[in-house]
Amino acid sequence: MNDDDGVFQRLRARGEAVLTQVSNELLSNPQFAKVMQHAMRGKEKIDAAAARALKTMNVPTRTEFKKAIKRIEALEAELSALKAASAAPKPRASGRSRKKAP
Repeated sequence: MNDDDGVFQRLRARGEAVLTQVSNELLSNPQFAKVMQHAMRGKEKIDAAAARALKTMNVPTRTEFKKAIKRIEALEAELSALKAASAAPKPRASGRSRKKAP
């Protein structure tokens, strides 16, 4: 290991230690925990409002979009199969057709 790698590893370890210390201090603070709970509730409300707005505008959900893509792919496969079947040479009937005498 060269000196640059050693310096990087020491800086990384020190940064992780500081981040862990700050995180622990924040999580032990009841005011911070309360603020985070309010923020999460706010995010949930925003997500719900955005979902309602998109539904009102007839924007499909990710699930609906994936379902439509799968259906389109199935239809494309069916169409390809039909094209291949119609492009294949058709077998001819053997022998001449006989006409009945009047």
